[in-house]
Amino acid sequence: MEYIIEKYGLFLKFVDEDDADFILKLRTNKEKSKYISLTSNDLESQKEWIRRYKDREKSGLEYYFIAYDENKEAFATYRLYNKTNRTIEIGSFITKQNYLNPINAIKLDILMKEFVFETLNFDQLNFEVMKMNFSVVKYHKEYKPQLIREDEKYYFFVQDRETFNLNKRKFKKSFLKN
Repeated sequence: MEYIIEKYGLFLKFVDEDDADFILKLRTNKEKSKYISLTSNDLESQKEWIRRYKDREKSGLEYYFIAYDENKEAFATYRLYNKTNRTIEIGSFITKQNYLNPINAIKLDILMKEFVFETLNFDQLNFEVMKMNFSVVKYHKEYKPQLIREDEKYYFFVQDRETFNLNKRKFKKSFLKN
């Protein structure tokens, strides 16, 4: 398996068709899917979506990762999309139900934001969070993003590089020990 990113004890690879079943299990899990967009439980449709995504990946428009922990266990997905000249959006971040090492979710989020700012060299990123997803809203607010708008269901945020870097230190100091 070819890992694209290795850091903080995590290993990331680009999604391929062989990951369709894993993705569907995450995205159609009743508990985990409460705060994400609806996904059909059709394996062939998921594979077709991945085939179309791979074209966007080759064009540098989008990146979709499977994250593996220190034991090489797949535990999450994370996607970068809606790329423009100035920004990129983060999302499709979902972890396995009852995953035994939840700190890896924080490591993954930090790693992906560092990838956006340091490797892809964006100065800001966008993301949205469902208002009812209280713990995720609270977590993201720790990085002091700018709330740019909201509707009845979502908060829409912009995170800039400098503010993220200032506020990630508390997480790295407590959890990453690197």
